[in-house]
This record gives sequence, structure tokens and C-alpha cells, in this order.
Amino acid sequence: MLSDNGAIGAWLYLAGYVSDVADGFLSRAMKAESDSGAALDGLADVAFHAAVGVGLIGAAVRHGSLGVLVVVGILVAGERLIRRWIAARSVAGKAIGGMYRIVMFALLLVFCDADQRPLLIEAGLAVMVITYIYEGFVTLNELRIGERPIPFG
Repeated sequence: MLSDNGAIGAWLYLAGYVSDVADGFLSRAMKAESDSGAALDGLADVAFHAAVGVGLIGAAVRHGSLGVLVVVGILVAGERLIRRWIAARSVAGKAIGGMYRIVMFALLLVFCDADQRPLLIEAGLAVMVITYIYEGFVTLNELRIGERPIPFG
């Protein structure tokens, strides 16, 4: 985003999201889950989205996109408020995190050339539908065995 290429930023965002989901898939498949791994995953998510947010803010300032700045501000403030009542690992927290990912990706599309958006939208939809279906099954299984709290925990 800071290099003024929104399409590369959007592709990298999708790659980062896929790698985050793949990391969870592999740790479950290899039975290598741990509390420290979950903590590192959460830290990586925060760092990833902070970097994307900084890039979006830089691009918004450079392009004079007040709307993007307002939405990023709402996301940051909303996340801080929501986390007081809803834990990130809860079902509600996962749903909110999914919505944040969609909004962040949509904000990245603002800075893409119009001819690049259709392919990015198709790729983003495919990635998010596939990963959300997978994450949905994982969450349902964790609910079934009592490993994931519903709203707060």
C-alpha cells in the first residue's frame, strides 16, 4: 500500500489470510496445537492487520480518501470496544473477525485500478467462502467438544 499499488496490497492480503488459515489447518492435522502456538497466531494476526491498517492510512492520506480513514478509525475503535465483552477465540469473536477481514479487503480494493478489481473480487470471494466454510466446520467441532466458548470466554 505504501508503494501506491493497491492490487499488490490486496493480493498480499489474500495470501496472508490463506497462510493464516493454512497454519491452523496444518497444526490441527499434525496434532501440533499448543497454547503458545495459539498465542503466537493471535499476535501474528494483530501484527498483520496493524501493518495493513498503517498501509491503508498511508494510502488514504496520500489520496485524500477521508472515507477510508473514517472506516479504519471505526474498525480500530470498534475492535477495542468489542474486545472488552467478546473474546477473539469465541464464536462471536470469530464472526466479528471474519467481518473485519471482509471490510479490510474491501478497503484495499478502493486503491486498485478499476480494471484490476473484478479478478481481485472473484479471488477474494473464492478465498473467503472456502476458508469460512472450513473455519465454520472447525468452529462447530470445537463447540461440540467444548473447546470454543460461544459469546464471551
